[in-house]
Amino acid sequence: MSIKREYIDLRNDGRIMLFKRVEVGDKFYVRLKIKGNRGYKTVSCKTKNRVEAERIAYDLYDELSLKVLNGQRINSVLFKNVVNEWSNYRTNSYKDGAKDGQIERVKSYCLDYFGERKIDEIKESDFLDYWNWRRKNFRRKEPSDGTLNRERTSIKSVFNYAYMKGYVKSNLKIEKIRVKKDNRRASFTDGEWKKITIGMRNWVKEGKKVGAWRDRFLFQQYVLIMSNSGMRIGEARNLKWEDMSVIELDGDKLIKLLISGKTGMREVICNKGCEVYFKRLYDLRNEELGEAGKELSNKEVIFYNKRSGGAVGSFRKSFYSMMEFCGVDIERNSELRSIYSLRHFYATKRLKGGANVYMLAKQMGTSVEMIENFYGHVLSEDIARNLTKSSNQKMVNDDLVNLFKGIKKALIK
Repeated sequence: MSIKREYIDLRNDGRIMLFKRVEVGDKFYVRLKIKGNRGYKTVSCKTKNRVEAERIAYDLYDELSLKVLNGQRINSVLFKNVVNEWSNYRTNSYKDGAKDGQIERVKSYCLDYFGERKIDEIKESDFLDYWNWRRKNFRRKEPSDGTLNRERTSIKSVFNYAYMKGYVKSNLKIEKIRVKKDNRRASFTDGEWKKITIGMRNWVKEGKKVGAWRDRFLFQQYVLIMSNSGMRIGEARNLKWEDMSVIELDGDKLIKLLISGKTGMREVICNKGCEVYFKRLYDLRNEELGEAGKELSNKEVIFYNKRSGGAVGSFRKSFYSMMEFCGVDIERNSELRSIYSLRHFYATKRLKGGANVYMLAKQMGTSVEMIENFYGHVLSEDIARNLTKSSNQKMVNDDLVNLFKGIKKALIK
């Protein structure tokens, strides 16, 4: 049965039509016809007030008109839907039973990574993170540069199809993977690290002007903690306050984290000074919750996103923003740096400081072979002599409350 609706033509030209869907409630909806775009777009105004609904309708019309004027689509398409269309298109071009390697390569990894993203919002810079993620996510063996370049060719085919269909306004340029001369991981020099640690202070301070102070403050502590612990990104994301305790080592109290990584559960001992960074986050959440009359739960994730109510999904944008602000190049020696560079910086500094390779491998949840493979250029004769050294650690079973009570005086000094 068709439902009759009473439309209010706000411009008297049929381009902004206000109406109510009586079958679902009495809130206003608007049907928009944008010049230069096929069909209509219907959106809920989410209000029962007609004056407010009219304001929302006009604002949305102006916003979408500008989008179309700039060559953008109003109705974006998800990457996974484009991949399905593209794979059907390619399959129909082959004889029955023919195997298409390009489809397999895209659906094996790229589809999982970008699937829920709108294809016209995927940028060239997103592939900086994708290639780093891809090198660490594989089923049988770590992909070579040649494997990734073949995958790149397949992904480009998807974007070529999207451009042909008008899903994107321009054909995305995806840089070819540079063949590495060695296995070194992108890290930071001491000079660059100094620029980052000093520059981040002003970057966070400037965040107040643009409404991004909390996000930047959170990322600042994240950078300092990651570079002093060697954790992986996924391990830090799931870290909760209850996962923290203290160990005593040579008279110093250090933060111990119980984390779940791709190699299972393990303990991570943070460098001295990390207690300060954790306390900043602890105080921030206590202050935020105190204003609402609540208390911090030890079940809450440490890197907490107020907007989502859970862990921060990605610090990618913050990383690029911070690097640009601090004047540190995103690329060094033909290698693209990412948040994983913090883990590589940690490994490099520990090895240069004479760390026991076997203990470092355990700390980072990897193998001695991997350490020697990727950081062998850092090893020296002095470090080699230290390979058999051990470190005695006395474990102290302190809960979170006792932890911060115990170090409060030290932090105030």
